[in-house]
Amino acid sequence: MTCKSLMITAVAACLALALAGCRNPPPSTALKSNSPALRGIKSWVDAGAGQYNAAFTGSLDYDNHVSAIVGHLDLINAYRFTLTLQSTDGRYAFIVHRNWAGTHFLVQPRRSDLALARAIGEGISLAFRRPEGPWHAAVKASGDVVVYKDANDNRFLWNFAVSPNGLLPTHLSVKTPSGANYAIMFNSSTVGEPESMVISDSALNYILHLRQRTNSATSITARIP
Repeated sequence: MTCKSLMITAVAACLALALAGCRNPPPSTALKSNSPALRGIKSWVDAGAGQYNAAFTGSLDYDNHVSAIVGHLDLINAYRFTLTLQSTDGRYAFIVHRNWAGTHFLVQPRRSDLALARAIGEGISLAFRRPEGPWHAAVKASGDVVVYKDANDNRFLWNFAVSPNGLLPTHLSVKTPSGANYAIMFNSSTVGEPESMVISDSALNYILHLRQRTNSATSITARIP
């Protein structure tokens, strides 16, 4: 079985859990308000997902082709960020900017890659979301799963695991109103900054791997024809 087949199998398992959770919303949590699990999730929610600024390397597996990529993510919050992404083989190069007015391109992708670039931008936005409002009722009694539906009818399922720095998310599954299913895996050592992420979208069948790097950010200045 290929690596991509294994990844798609893992994604399918995550989505199955998400869909099951969405069909059967959990009852109000039986956890006490001072339980370690609830305190750990509260720390993660309270930390939010702001001021994330990191260069990255990784790969993009799409349309039966795997490209090595470099780029930079400058994120104020899940709804305001700029993503610069370029593949080392010249196949992809674009800058996605998202703000209150929606998704825009500072450097336009090729016409054939518009849907892919928009989906990647949406995946980044979803990856940094947090439950809002009375989220305590979304915590399952096990204390390591949160199921949440936002105002736009996006349905989220987070899985958490204990780390040396507390309870941190390891997997996120999202079903959007349009029917797209995202599966996101995190590798984090702190509540606010994942060192790496794997984002996949079942609708476009892409897998994006991002890993933080320490050298300078990638700059794209030429518009792709």
